[in-house]
Parts: sequence; structure tokens; C-alpha cells
Amino acid sequence: MILTRAGIGSPLFLVEVFNLNAEQRKYIAEIVKIVAIAQFGLIGYTGLVERNPLLLVGSALIFLNLVACGLMILNGDHDE
Repeated sequence: MILTRAGIGSPLFLVEVFNLNAEQRKYIAEIVKIVAIAQFGLIGYTGLVERNPLLLVGSALIFLNLVACGLMILNGDHDE
């Protein structure tokens, strides 16, 4: 996913289409953060145990991308 602030590929697409308020954005951002931590724990730990740096680095990049998406949703332009 390309992190842009416009278009369907953006996490802010959810905020614009579903007209989410601040509490709903906070809830979705928290879920994204939990998913990011879970995938990093599963895939990253597997890469660490198997000494596979590709899995470890790939998992870290996915983690950073998910956290960035969560922050974009949380800090949407539609503050009330």
C-alpha cells in the first residue's frame, strides 16, 4: 500500500467514506496497532528463531507500514 493522503489506496479512505468520528478512528487505529504487533511477534520471532533475516526485516517493514496507517487514520483531517 502506498501511503498517500488521497485516493482509494489511502487509509484515510475509511475516514472519508464512512464519515468516522474521533472515537471510531481511535478504535480502528488501536486495532491496526494490535494487528501490527501480532504479525511482528509471529513473523518476526519466526525469522529470529530460524535465523532468517529476510523474514525479520520484512516483518519489521510490515510493522512500520501498519503503524503508519494507524497514525494516518488516527490523525485524519476530519476533526470535529
